[in-house]
Amino acid sequence: MTSPDFQDSRIHLGQWRVTEEAVLRYLAAVGDDAGDYRQHRLTPPLALTAMALATLLEKLELPGGAIHSLQEVETCRGLAWGETVTGTATLQRPRQRGGLKFITASYVLTGGDGAAVQQGKTTVLAPSGGAE
Repeated sequence: MTSPDFQDSRIHLGQWRVTEEAVLRYLAAVGDDAGDYRQHRLTPPLALTAMALATLLEKLELPGGAIHSLQEVETCRGLAWGETVTGTATLQRPRQRGGLKFITASYVLTGGDGAAVQQGKTTVLAPSGGAE
């Protein structure tokens, strides 16, 4: 359990440049061969989601047995290859149910212009006794 004085905490996810190589690797991994993203040199929205989620989960240092249970995504605008993205997440107070801790974080990804590219919310279930 967290302490009663827990306040929502911000987590800096970092900044990265979305490369053609990273997008092509993502498209191959998900089996997308339609060509639309390649033709327009755009980043698939769920590729950004995967990048943000991977970074967030790494920073949370969750125990073994954690399960990604929920993902909400809102795409605000397209992102061209080569653009820079900065991510920030806000961790909400964990909730306890049975032997699981529900850890929810909202995130925002902004482009180089400072405008939101994507925002969303993710929830992970972790065995009790894990990350605070």
